[in-house]
Amino acid sequence: MKTLNKIWGIGLLIMATVLLAPKSSMAQDEGYVTDQQFYDDLEPYGTWVSDPQYGDVWIPDASDDFRPYATNGHWVVTEYGNTWVSDYSWGWAPFHYGRWRYDDYYGWEWVPGHTWAPAWVTWRHGGGYYGWAPLTPGVSISVSFGSGYNVPDNYWVCAPEAYITSPRIYSYYAPRTRVVNIIHNTTIINNTYVHNNVTYVSGPRVADIRRVTHNNNVRVYNVSNTGRPGTTSVRNNTINIYRPAIRKAPDARPARVVDARAYRDQHPNERIAAQNQAAINRANAARLAAVARSQQPDSKVVRVNTRDNHGSAKPGRPNVAEHQPQVQQQRGERATQQQQQRAQENAQRQQQAQKQSADRTAQQQQQRAQQDAQRQQQAQQQRAERATQQQQQRAQQNAQREQQAQQQRTERAAQQQQQRAQQNAQREQQAQQQRTERAAQQQQQRAQQNAQREQQAQQQRTERAAQQQQQRAQENAQRQQQDQQQRAERAAQQQQQRAQENAQRQQQAQQQRAAQQQQQRAQQNAQRQQQAQQQRAERAAQQRQQPPQHKGHGNEK
Repeated sequence: MKTLNKIWGIGLLIMATVLLAPKSSMAQDEGYVTDQQFYDDLEPYGTWVSDPQYGDVWIPDASDDFRPYATNGHWVVTEYGNTWVSDYSWGWAPFHYGRWRYDDYYGWEWVPGHTWAPAWVTWRHGGGYYGWAPLTPGVSISVSFGSGYNVPDNYWVCAPEAYITSPRIYSYYAPRTRVVNIIHNTTIINNTYVHNNVTYVSGPRVADIRRVTHNNNVRVYNVSNTGRPGTTSVRNNTINIYRPAIRKAPDARPARVVDARAYRDQHPNERIAAQNQAAINRANAARLAAVARSQQPDSKVVRVNTRDNHGSAKPGRPNVAEHQPQVQQQRGERATQQQQQRAQENAQRQQQAQKQSADRTAQQQQQRAQQDAQRQQQAQQQRAERATQQQQQRAQQNAQREQQAQQQRTERAAQQQQQRAQQNAQREQQAQQQRTERAAQQQQQRAQQNAQREQQAQQQRTERAAQQQQQRAQENAQRQQQDQQQRAERAAQQQQQRAQENAQRQQQAQQQRAAQQQQQRAQQNAQRQQQAQQQRAERAAQQRQQPPQHKGHGNEK
């Protein structure tokens, strides 16, 4: 009777617990929240930026090497497929809703979405590696499976297939310098899972993971909904994650938003993005956050949205510095009141359940007393009959027990032998797995050493090339100087030769002019002499033609 009472008490306690347990309104299949929760919950951990193409996007305050679905997290297998378990307290939102993209100025940006998924990524496999990359905004699952979807090389993360479910998978990521070659030797994984008419990218099948990891005990975890945001936890066979259904609210918006174009125009040389690395500049990201959270923000760069009593953001109102703490205090008070109301309701339900349980217990005790009396009478008759039957049965049972004991000893010996064989096989499998892990670690170390040697060799080649280029520059400068000097000397010689030739030409010209003048004078003198002779000859002829004069004519007169 005591045993029955205990059973009834336990059953009533279980029923009361089930009936009185509060149901979360945030569960994926039971209730919803608006996307205002994205803006409020993520604001302390990053900066909201107004992108001209994608609207309000979120930039996390993370480390320099931050990459989505790579930093501070790992993969587990669930009923939905490969699910990303983030170690960030805010990881429930950006890794399960919306998409990621890499902006050339702002770095990694999260574009909010309204549909939950185990992870919004695309998968590839080959050459002993698994690779995954964030799905970009606007790309459907069917498009991502096609050959026309090209993922930027720096989006990919690769890890050896043997460590795909390791909680420390980040310790085995392939170096970024090798990722491109690995991805080009892989094929797409197009596995999906459909639940409530929603299709999810599930990634590698659990059978494939067990095969490549040589571990047939890879778990498939259950997904359980939690009632409030926080870090995703894994306990026993269950993943506890906050995954509410999201409804888009028309008046939802961040408390503060940075204008992407205005900030970039004011800070052209302060990129958050680390070019060609898909990483971020932590100092510049902190500068962006400081501008967004300034007590006196620049209205040309930062838009401040105040909130009404319901927590909805309203644009265009003046900023009140004390408003946000008041809203947080009101939320805390409302949460406390709701918690107190639930506690009172639970206490009332428990009190009613205890009263109902006591009434049922009294009725059951009366029924049991009557039943016990009847059973005792029947038991006495049955004991007499059973005594005779038991004597016969004991003889038969002793013979059967001896036969069964012999058979059990034989079976136990066979089982022990089989267990030893299984244990030996497991030890061999573990040893093989350890050897594989050590080989992978050694291979990774060799790859890192080769990469370092290649980097050093490249640096030495670069230095030698720079030295050779400098020597060539000096030799070219010397040749140019010598060429200039030779040209100057040739120019001086040519100028001197021209001067001598000019002097010779002038001297020859003077000599020619003097000779010509002398010849002209000689000709003129000859002409004058000839003319003078001719004149004398003419005068002599004239004189001979004139009659002679007589001296006696004067005396006669």
